[in-house]
Amino acid sequence: MFYFDNASTTKISQDALSSYVLASEKYFNPSALYEPSIMVKKDIEDARACIINKLKGAKSSTLIFTGSASEANNAVLNAHIIRKDKKYIFSAGEHSSIYNTAKHYEELGFNIVFVPLNKNGTLKLDALISQLDESVALVSIIHVSNETGAINDIKKITNMVKSYNKNIIVHSDGVQALGKLNINLAELGVDYYTISAHKINGPKGIGGLYIAHPNKFKPLIFGGGQEFNLRAGTENYPCIMAFKTAIEQLKICNYAEKKAEFVANLNLDKLIISDDECVDNIISVCFKGVRGETIQHILEQSGYLIGTGSACNSKAGLNRVIASIVPKEYAVGAVRISFGEEISKLDCKNLAITLTNAVESYREKINK
Repeated sequence: MFYFDNASTTKISQDALSSYVLASEKYFNPSALYEPSIMVKKDIEDARACIINKLKGAKSSTLIFTGSASEANNAVLNAHIIRKDKKYIFSAGEHSSIYNTAKHYEELGFNIVFVPLNKNGTLKLDALISQLDESVALVSIIHVSNETGAINDIKKITNMVKSYNKNIIVHSDGVQALGKLNINLAELGVDYYTISAHKINGPKGIGGLYIAHPNKFKPLIFGGGQEFNLRAGTENYPCIMAFKTAIEQLKICNYAEKKAEFVANLNLDKLIISDDECVDNIISVCFKGVRGETIQHILEQSGYLIGTGSACNSKAGLNRVIASIVPKEYAVGAVRISFGEEISKLDCKNLAITLTNAVESYREKINK
């Protein structure tokens, strides 16, 4: 099988897996006071420092380990959406862990605003600016769209928001940006930034939340005081050590040639959403007259695994983000191709040819 759904998840690397297995043998509770536990605790702090240094976090910052990026995103919103006389701003392109949480608060009567998107999935900056007023308490904008790969200029957005009011909390979901962009959190200026291990060849079940000002954060989970009293629960030591290994081996890969090879051989009527303002490992493309999941199943029979958008939203019917930027007749035929290092240019060419033939054959079949 040829795997083209790396935006959904990535295969854990052998080194990260080895780190996980080795750490699993050190089963001691990090909160205990005997020496083996103290050594485990030290390893966790080393991993934390490694990740903060890799992402160039601010000196006063910290990072807490969470069970997932979805937990980290929820934690930020639950910590700061507390007053109904305040405004909370999000892009319409947020991951479901942000979008659905915000919708939940909207149903409770909070003032939630979703800023519309450009045709490639980037945030409409003018629309964001028009929403800034003295009531704004939180702005959360995804760094890289998990649907189209669109890159939002988080540094520019943060500077703009903070220039208006320095007390506005700024959060960014950086899950799809990690490993695709050079990230300098101190320069971005965000208050919070979310990351995940399984998008960078690490294990599932471990995420991270960068916190620039720990004293402003209210925990989502209370308990025994772990993670500086910011996220209770016995630390997932094996996953943390595997996350550290994945971060240490993280490198920015260039997928531009693979993306170009795929597009050049996709010889049929289509609507490509992902443009030059998007990361080069994701391409979102729509086909009129055929459903995305139909294409997905046909290609699977030929040995190609592709996505129809975010796996967290794959059972929800019409893709929310895609439907907000393209006509419905194209949105229903949306698929997402996301490249990995193990995929060659020839694999990309063959996928495009197979996809072209599959869509053309299906169109001919239903039009008879």
